[in-house]
Amino acid sequence: MNEWRVFADHKIDIPTELFEIFKTKPVHKIKSNQIVYCQGEFAENFYYLKNGKVQVFVNSQDGLEKNLTIYETGSIFGEASFFDGLPRMSSAKTFSNSEIVTIKKSDIILYFQKDPSLAFNFIKLLSQKVRMLSNQIDNISFLSAEKRIAQYLLNINTYNNCSINYTHEDIGKSVGASRVTVSRALKKLSHHKWIDTKYKQIIILNKDAIFKFLQS
Repeated sequence: MNEWRVFADHKIDIPTELFEIFKTKPVHKIKSNQIVYCQGEFAENFYYLKNGKVQVFVNSQDGLEKNLTIYETGSIFGEASFFDGLPRMSSAKTFSNSEIVTIKKSDIILYFQKDPSLAFNFIKLLSQKVRMLSNQIDNISFLSAEKRIAQYLLNINTYNNCSINYTHEDIGKSVGASRVTVSRALKKLSHHKWIDTKYKQIIILNKDAIFKFLQS
């Protein structure tokens, strides 16, 4: 039996048996803005986000921070470096008060031996994340700032009229744009009545119009 879970704005088919592992492990309650793991360290664990939000980001040598994605409840994260044995290429911190389950190699190897399809599903997960990062690179390389912001809003907004509770600075870090540029773009989208903006809240009103804007 399989269940759908949301991973970084995508959905991937994960066997229910994997969630049986999560149920047996302690849940760590972590306050907002706390580091979960750091860029450059070797990965001994990966994580299941039982509740909350986690931001994954990278830092350049001169200290600039670039947000890669924000994981929400029901996500697995930190597994890429866990499997390849190389240092982590990104850092992760809680974006809200969160509940996180830590998974070690000893926890997962036994399940892989019992059911090799689990390993195959992890390959699917990693493949989707590679596709997501390739999309981000394409967007940064070829789309205007306004379209990068519009695309980001669509990616975050999984369901119609779902509130997006990110600041202009958060969005800017995700799409490689300044806060001023984000504010200007959101104002334009709001003027067309494609979105509704409030304090730390964005609601998409017309997905079809935004899709057409992206294709223009």
